Amino acid sequence: MRATHATLSAGRDAVYDPRARQGSVPIGFHLDDGSTLDGALILTSAEVERLHQQTSRLVDAHDRALGGTP
Repeated sequence: MRATHATLSAGRDAVYDPRARQGSVPIGFHLDDGSTLDGALILTSAEVERLHQQTSRLVDAHDRALGGTP
């Protein structure tokens, strides 16, 4: 079986561990047979910042596509 994609897990929040300097985002892996597996995306502090920048750009692009302010 192969994972086709991953999505954020509903109802579960990301957690940051300051001692490990890592964040954990709960995700679900969707497999090509239709099943799913729970997992986590583990990110360093630098990766959390990079993901924030990337998702902020996605939100901005979404807003522009809907006719919002640039």
